[in-house]
Amino acid sequence: MPFGELITTMAAAIARGDGAAAAACFHADGVYHDVFYGAFPRAEIPRMVSDYFHRDATNFIWDMHDPVSDGHIGYARYVFSYDGRLPGSEGRRALFEGVSICTLRDDLILAYHEVANTATGLLGLGFPAARLERIVARQAEALAARDEAAHHRAGG
Repeated sequence: MPFGELITTMAAAIARGDGAAAAACFHADGVYHDVFYGAFPRAEIPRMVSDYFHRDATNFIWDMHDPVSDGHIGYARYVFSYDGRLPGSEGRRALFEGVSICTLRDDLILAYHEVANTATGLLGLGFPAARLERIVARQAEALAARDEAAHHRAGG
C-alpha cells in the first residue's frame, strides 16, 4: 500500500483504539517509538494502544498531512488531539502537531519515530509549569544524547 495510505491507516486505527489494525501496518520486526511512552515492538502495539493511549485519553483525532516517501523512509506532518483522562486533565483537550518519521521495509513500517511539539498539548491539559519543565528537560536530554547531536554538543 502507498505510504500515505499506510500512515493514515495506522493513525486511524490508533485513534479508534484498534491496536491489532495499527500493528498490521508494521513489519514483523517493526517498532513504534512513542514520544511519551517509549518503544513498543509490533507484538506490543495493541497493548500500547489499549493500556496507554486509550487509558489516558479519549476522543482521539489524528490527521496526517503531506505524506512523502522514497520507499525506504517516509515522512508525514500531523495534527493530533484528544480529551484527557489523567487526574487534573479530565475534560481538557490536548492539541499537538508533529512529524512522523518512518523507516519502511516491504511496504510496511519497520520503525516509527516522531518529532512532536508536546508543550502545546500538555499545556492544554493543564499540566503545571514544573511538570512541563521536567518533560521538556527529559526531551532535551534525549535529543542531546543521540548520535546525530554529537557535533552539536561539541559546538561544531
